[in-house]
Amino acid sequence: MKKTLIAFSVTVMLSIILFLTIGLTGCEWFNTSVLGKPDKAELEAKEKAARDEAVRDSTRKAEQAKYDALLAKEKEEAAKKVLLPFNIIVGAFEESQNADNMVNFYQTKGFNPQTFDFGGLRHVSAVSFETMAEAERALENLLETDYCEEAWIFKR
Repeated sequence: MKKTLIAFSVTVMLSIILFLTIGLTGCEWFNTSVLGKPDKAELEAKEKAARDEAVRDSTRKAEQAKYDALLAKEKEEAAKKVLLPFNIIVGAFEESQNADNMVNFYQTKGFNPQTFDFGGLRHVSAVSFETMAEAERALENLLETDYCEEAWIFKR
């Protein structure tokens, strides 16, 4: 019984010492030393690193989006400048504003119209083709629509 009382007393004293140690040094010491958890400084450093990486990633994505938009615009501009030899002309105008209105109209219909100057007029080409046969087929189809009353093929 004496040994049991001594063992119990030692256990109680060790428990009190452990309790006082944890109580006096704080939970952070217990968490970092005993449990191996990171302390406040380490957590703050990790959070800052994560925020910095998120900012860098966001900046990279924004720069990539700007680059992609610029590249797409350049490709679109380059495509607009290419006129194949056989063009379906949907209008020829003295005033460039009228040509621009026609371009806008045909864009709403799904075309990629282009303009060029010839004979003192601004011509609007709804579409252009490599061969006369392609242009003739397209002209027939275009004239059958309810929005194109007249058009012709122009060979450049």
